[in-house]
Amino acid sequence: MEAQLNNVWYILAIAVALGADAFSVSLGIGANKPYRGQAFRLGFHFGLFQFFMPLIGCAIGQATVSWIHQYDHWLAAGVIGCIGLRMLWGSLQKEEKKEERDLSRGWFLVSLCVATSIDALAVGLVFGVVKMSPWWPSVVIGCVASTMSLVGLFLGRYLRAVFGKVIEVAGGLLLLFVAVKLFAI
Repeated sequence: MEAQLNNVWYILAIAVALGADAFSVSLGIGANKPYRGQAFRLGFHFGLFQFFMPLIGCAIGQATVSWIHQYDHWLAAGVIGCIGLRMLWGSLQKEEKKEERDLSRGWFLVSLCVATSIDALAVGLVFGVVKMSPWWPSVVIGCVASTMSLVGLFLGRYLRAVFGKVIEVAGGLLLLFVAVKLFAI
């Protein structure tokens, strides 16, 4: 299973799926009034949190691997599948109206970063369970999330209403596809 998870296409698929939340949030923020420094704050912080969460998750996964070694591929498929289902569920929920203020500052930014990177923590747990080095995937996940958040921010004003839900659905379906492939191992 580790060989499949180390595959560049799997890592990119996971990174894009995980970056969908940061992209969607950035679309929403981009639809609000632009503020100075917003692009740097969002791109840097979303990327940073998406980088560190798989590392933390991996450490937790390595600590529990002896308990669940024989079921690791089912656990990995289940965790990634649940993340994909959660993303799909969230994309079908009614959107709440956003406030007109800079959402890329302070504790609000930290809470957005944590909320959008919890999925990366779960993916890191899978890396730890299958005893895979999380460094390369974490770098890719962080860079992709940073890039996707910047693209989302800049496209937000024009495409949010049409593209926001579609990218969340695509991210959820992508994770479900990865989960099915892992379950088949």
